Amino acid sequence: MRYNSKYLIIILTVLALVKGVTAAEKYTYTETKIDDEIRIMADDFLNLRPMLGFDYLKMTLPEAYYWQGKMAEYLGKKYGKTVGYKTGGHNIGPTFATFPKDGIRGLVLEKMLLPTDSYIRVDSTMRGFLEADFAFRVKDDSINKAENEMELLAGLDAIIPFAEIPDPYYEEGTRTINGTVVSNMGSRFSFLGAPVLIKPTESWINKINNFTFAVHNEEGALIENGGIKGWYKPLEVVKWLRDHLIFSGINLKAGDILSLGNIGIIRQLHQNSPRGPAYSGNSFTLSYYGLSDEPMAVTINIDRSKL
Repeated sequence: MRYNSKYLIIILTVLALVKGVTAAEKYTYTETKIDDEIRIMADDFLNLRPMLGFDYLKMTLPEAYYWQGKMAEYLGKKYGKTVGYKTGGHNIGPTFATFPKDGIRGLVLEKMLLPTDSYIRVDSTMRGFLEADFAFRVKDDSINKAENEMELLAGLDAIIPFAEIPDPYYEEGTRTINGTVVSNMGSRFSFLGAPVLIKPTESWINKINNFTFAVHNEEGALIENGGIKGWYKPLEVVKWLRDHLIFSGINLKAGDILSLGNIGIIRQLHQNSPRGPAYSGNSFTLSYYGLSDEPMAVTINIDRSKL
């Protein structure tokens, strides 16, 4: 069932009766107040100001995802319509403390997507970091009913090399789990390499579950490498994301981009960040091995000319 304002009215009516306030008064005040906060949050994000964390700790996750949709509407004035979905927190081992324990879901907006080899100025983010990711493209709506790996793969048509620069910039000490959801995970830029078409075969399932990857700088020096095996199983994450969307009343459609999250290589762009020393290279090239005859790659170039 889609979480919507009708459900909010029911919740707030109960609260109103308990506190002796009319349902209409309570509903109007609460929804308007939250909407105003989200509009300010979006404006702060677009103008590179720190977002004030979302101090509604008792709000349920379905409610937070409803308000994430409102955040996307305000961000959409600059970034356009939703063209895909992203997730994170499915890897083995510790993940970000402000992610829900079972994983998080966000929206990918059209003008957040940039082609490989695009340049990004360091001062176009405030807490931006370079993140190696992995993505699929949806083939058709059969994926909404897929149950196993083969059926899921049949609903996808391509693998896309994918890297990100999230920008989780908040007033210090105010970030919360619900705030991370509502702020759309601080998504700012995503980069896409050339897609490679896939087929629903056992061979492809094996390759997807066992590919390796590496990041190099502009001089070809290795930054870090790894393998998907033991990190997360991509098709399982697709199913989690698909199910999470369906629970919110959203069906996947042809062309949707599905970003499955960090594959273990993150480098901070800025000095004095909580994630360690700033990355010193001028490019960040993520390559996948074992999925095609030649490595698949995506590159983020860093423009330091104004520093």
